[in-house]
Amino acid sequence: MVNFQFSAIRYGFEALNDFEPPYFLGSTFRGIMGKRLKKMVCIKPREECKVCEFKMTCPYTVVFDTESVLNKPSKYIFKPPYIQKKIKKGESIILDMTLLGESSDYWEFITESFSGVLNIGKDRYLKLKEIKYFHPFEDRFHSVKSFVPRFEAVHFFEMITGENAIKIRLFPTSIKIKSEIIRYNSFNKDIFLKAVISRISNVALNYGIKNKKIFIDKNKFEIDQLELRPSPMRRWSNRKQKKMVIPAFEGSFVLEGDLKEIYPYLLVLEVINIGKSVSFGLGRLQILSSGVSSS
Repeated sequence: MVNFQFSAIRYGFEALNDFEPPYFLGSTFRGIMGKRLKKMVCIKPREECKVCEFKMTCPYTVVFDTESVLNKPSKYIFKPPYIQKKIKKGESIILDMTLLGESSDYWEFITESFSGVLNIGKDRYLKLKEIKYFHPFEDRFHSVKSFVPRFEAVHFFEMITGENAIKIRLFPTSIKIKSEIIRYNSFNKDIFLKAVISRISNVALNYGIKNKKIFIDKNKFEIDQLELRPSPMRRWSNRKQKKMVIPAFEGSFVLEGDLKEIYPYLLVLEVINIGKSVSFGLGRLQILSSGVSSS
């Protein structure tokens, strides 16, 4: 059995002026959330989080800084927009977010960190307009009222597809296999399967149940129409006080063959992303279409 609990939230922001957003907004949203959340909840601001006696219960470390403080995978996953156009005043920018396990109990802290006017850099201003949660098994959004429900990932394994071809889109993604960063022109079926199994296993082991080895028969399908390109992401690191380059690639490919076995895992990855730096918004995977012609 492979299972974990998750919640999916959508934050809708309204642009308060005309501006051209940076392509990579994940790092910006993460920085705003972290800075505001820590200011809101920290009762020992002069003490390092790693030695703080409250690190196991503080909303900042429990939700935001699990990787560096608790040495566990991030409990939140960003799915930021990758926008390549000028935004007009009044238009919307959407930030989707997955919360793992009990981190959904802290959704009000996260929401408060995004409340009010946000300056996303260089006179670009947003204001939180609405918040919804996504019901993955109804495939629809609902308004958030008093709580954000959790869902069980195990239910994805009840879903099947009768299609023999599915197109997958990868937004900027960073994959590391055995300490080696994978470049776009090295990506293949074996690397994809290793990344799929590694990501889902890591989340289930830390935040759920994994009492069997994940096995996906690679002989049942092939990767075709592989169209990837490099997309190096740059972000400012407050911790290191310098610009950082995240090696990444993006594009699309088609899975062809008997897809019944791998299909549920693709649905899981739509929730938790794939690869590294998911808390910055990398690794978003989207099933673009099923029924793609395999001719």
